Amino acid sequence: MTDRSTLTVLLAYPPATFGSQDRFICFLLDFLCLASFLNKQGFRVKMYQNHPFTGEGFLESLKKSRPQAVVFSCDSANSQSCFKLCRLAKKTLKGVCVILTGNHATAFDSLILQRIPHIDVIARHEAEESLSELLDHLKNRTIKKGLQKIKGLTYKKGGRVCVNPNRPFIKDLDVLPLLDYDLIDMDKAGSINFPGYWPIYSGRGCCFNCNFCNFIGQWGRTCRYVSPQRLAQDIDLCVKKYGIRRFYFHELTFTVNKTRVRQVCRLLKERKVRWGCLTRVDCVDKTLLKEMRLAGCDTILYGVDSFSDKILRLMGKSYSAPSAVRALRETRRAGIRAFYQLILGFPGETEKTLQDTVRNARALPRDIICNSVNIYQLHPGSPVFDTMKKLGMIDDEALFKGFRMKDFIRIYYPAEFIKKIARARDEIQSIASGAAMQASPCPTP
Repeated sequence: MTDRSTLTVLLAYPPATFGSQDRFICFLLDFLCLASFLNKQGFRVKMYQNHPFTGEGFLESLKKSRPQAVVFSCDSANSQSCFKLCRLAKKTLKGVCVILTGNHATAFDSLILQRIPHIDVIARHEAEESLSELLDHLKNRTIKKGLQKIKGLTYKKGGRVCVNPNRPFIKDLDVLPLLDYDLIDMDKAGSINFPGYWPIYSGRGCCFNCNFCNFIGQWGRTCRYVSPQRLAQDIDLCVKKYGIRRFYFHELTFTVNKTRVRQVCRLLKERKVRWGCLTRVDCVDKTLLKEMRLAGCDTILYGVDSFSDKILRLMGKSYSAPSAVRALRETRRAGIRAFYQLILGFPGETEKTLQDTVRNARALPRDIICNSVNIYQLHPGSPVFDTMKKLGMIDDEALFKGFRMKDFIRIYYPAEFIKKIARARDEIQSIASGAAMQASPCPTP
């Protein structure tokens, strides 16, 4: 076994815009999970997490750490930033291996390697084991030789793009090490959705069929969980070592497996911590909400996305607007703060669907709050992206010609209707602003 500690790997998650002051973009829990795995394997792991994130700051980190490999997490929002830093890394360090991971890199692996000459390898889907094997190859400076044996990689060889077979997903997430929070500056880590709450890595994937989502390309349409016992172990570490007592579970749909949630609740009840989660309105019921509240849950964020039955069907949702309203009301009656998110301008939006969403938002009690109203953005790799390609409204080449996800709405809708979407957004935000001022705190269970 070679001494892995002599190989330095630098990991970075660039923002969509360099120099951004948005605190929450400084931190990506999936990426910390990857870094913790590589660190546990014995590699010398560095994470660039300066705030604000700048090209100059990253260059300084490159020169100081002089890594043999640089890994960027590339999603649809920050892909252009990643490409710029790939070029900077290659220009700065001779022989450095530049690697991409993430959902955007997974979805467009071959095309990215054809168009961006500064990238050596893409580790698709779940990158922990693939990267560990790749870094072992780098130890012997045999980056091209033998790569065909490593599952989950896409790379260039002799001017040709090679796509290795997919690597099976990790079935038991408990085999991954506890997150090594010492790899990051915890003061720079935050969440726009759960301010003041510390994230606990609790699962991967989603088993639902939302047409706007591109996570399926990376994680597949399955849910895999960290066990309740392991979650309790992580929480105990955070309480004892860092004095943290407020948490949120980093998982797309925390309550999809109600049996597991009840097991988690039994363990959390003993620890007397406060916590929150993200889930769907069709994955809760009165009994479960009561149990969650008694176990310390004080906040739930729902991805409702629309209060129009028509738009919900187009999005691939399996619930109706009335059922979404009921779930929000039941959450608040259980003594849990209920927040929700909306998306306006999804393909198929009309004046009536906008009116339906605004009307239902206005009718909700003032202490049920919309924490974000987003204008629809087309995510490359999502089912809707594929549909729009078939309709001739977009193509993959646009991703390398300056296309931004937020640009799509101007392609799809006339300018006058976009103004109506913006007015609906402003009205809901006004409702939410007034509601936030009047909202009452959760009672102690």
